Amino acid sequence: MGVAAKLIRTLNDVTGSTSLVISHDVPECMAISDHVVLMAAGGRIVARGTPQELMDSMDPETRQFVRRTRWPGEVSLPAPEIAADFGLTGA
Repeated sequence: MGVAAKLIRTLNDVTGSTSLVISHDVPECMAISDHVVLMAAGGRIVARGTPQELMDSMDPETRQFVRRTRWPGEVSLPAPEIAADFGLTGA
């Protein structure tokens, strides 16, 4: 965990305050967050919950964000919704 992430987590724990962190560093956000909202292009909410709930999700789009596979040989491919968000079509 980086210095900024440690500082945010410590300040929240000590003061009881809440922080809103916007980042592309999913592992770091998962490490310091009590609640996570995953968003795709255009602000579309893909998933929300505790870091553990998102890590345990069976939803392919959520797993794509958290980059977690569930069984040997599983390939992490963009869900169709992600491809559509970026204007990608076909294979």
